[in-house]
Amino acid sequence: MIAPVEAIQLVPLASPEIELGRGSEVGQGFAQMVGQGVSELNHSLNEADTSVRAYAAGEDVSVPDLMISMSHVRLQLQFAVEVRNRIIDAYQSLTNMQI
Repeated sequence: MIAPVEAIQLVPLASPEIELGRGSEVGQGFAQMVGQGVSELNHSLNEADTSVRAYAAGEDVSVPDLMISMSHVRLQLQFAVEVRNRIIDAYQSLTNMQI
C-alpha cells in the first residue's frame, strides 16, 4: 500500500529590509572597526610626519627611531591599502554574481 502524502507548510521568505535590519549591528561593528583602523593609521602618519619635520629642522631626533617609525607607518599603510583592495574585490565579485 502507498503511504499518503503529507502536506508541507510553506513559509514566506523574509523581505530584504528585515534581513538588513538584523545585520545592521554587524555592519556597524565592521564600519566602526574600519573607522578605528583609519584613525589609528592617521595618528601614526601624523606622528611620523612630526618626527621627520623635527629631524629636517635640525632637532635632536634619533635616526634609528625615525627609520623604525617610518618603516612601521609604511607597513601600516600597505596593510590598509591591501584591506581596501580586498574589500573592493569582494564588492565587485558580489555585483558581478549572476542570480
